[in-house]
Amino acid sequence: MNNTSNPREDPLPFPLFNQRFFNEFSQDSKLIGHLNQLMLHLNHKCSYKWINQKKSEWTLDNDIKILVITWNMHGIIPGYSLKRLFNIEQIHHDLIVIGTQECSRSIAVSLLCESKGSWESKLKEELGKNYVKVQSASLNAMHLIVFAHVLLVPKIKNGRPYTLSQGFMGIVGNKGGIAISVTINDKIFLFANSHLESGQNSEAKRQTQFSKLETHFENEVFSSHKNVPYDYLIWTGDFNSRIDQKITTQTIRNHSDFFGWLSKDQMYLSRNNSLNYQSFFYEGMIFFPPTYKLLEYQNQWAIGNDFRIPGWCDRILFKEYKQQKTSSTTQGFIENAPLQIKLQNYDANFDILGSDHRPVFAQFTVSFQ
Repeated sequence: MNNTSNPREDPLPFPLFNQRFFNEFSQDSKLIGHLNQLMLHLNHKCSYKWINQKKSEWTLDNDIKILVITWNMHGIIPGYSLKRLFNIEQIHHDLIVIGTQECSRSIAVSLLCESKGSWESKLKEELGKNYVKVQSASLNAMHLIVFAHVLLVPKIKNGRPYTLSQGFMGIVGNKGGIAISVTINDKIFLFANSHLESGQNSEAKRQTQFSKLETHFENEVFSSHKNVPYDYLIWTGDFNSRIDQKITTQTIRNHSDFFGWLSKDQMYLSRNNSLNYQSFFYEGMIFFPPTYKLLEYQNQWAIGNDFRIPGWCDRILFKEYKQQKTSSTTQGFIENAPLQIKLQNYDANFDILGSDHRPVFAQFTVSFQ
């Protein structure tokens, strides 16, 4: 892959967030200047793949196109259209997976009222008659839902939800995770969503939470699918990863160092140091500003009394089950790319307001050949 100031023009698949690509892109002076300006002014404009490409009837010769979204909603249901998030009229996806945290209500209120019926109704309205709900799962203020295009629905079976609480005494669901497994043409897809411990100094606890969630969901899928493991796992969430650096309100106003901050991302550091965290997972290279903490209705850093050190909290990870058994790693990262599941795009949508987070999305293709 050649260095470029516009990585979205490169051939597919999308570059991965690992040591190789980090070193490559962080040496590109033109790209550095571009990303520093995006982060300083928060004027990032996302891009989607497959705009205005015609869809055809699904067969085994087609790759499945998947849109995956993660968003901490800060206790709201948007009163505005989400067309700019899904782009239904311009892009065909076979599966749409939406993982949300602090969905519909605050965490405290969700302890008493967990229903996400109003949010699911809005999603159905936004996606229209061509998309059908396959399965959903809820835990406190977390929600995960899978929609399938009507052409793919006949190939889907065995939708099952899973939950694991990791809040107070392991009972309260303010932290923890949820997951959904579905079978498509005899391949088991596992989609997970988590909201991990917050705080600048809580990375070790987040590692432990993630490890327990992964083990729990793997065991649940193995049991419910007659002792067959999943084939593909895509994980959304508010991982609450922070930048491990002292950043002040004055710094944010006057200084921008995109790759300097990204090199101090706690998730990146954990994987780079081969810590027991997200073992054998992939993530796309990050070319968007931190998605937390921003003003709710303006793309500006929240620098008032509720100031937080910014973070790429909202992330999407993925892996293939079979490959993790045979892959080797270097500096905590997998050396060889996944075989069947391909990341085609990874971005954040700063047009979607109302929360102190901005949604992150990924586009995947999965081949059945």
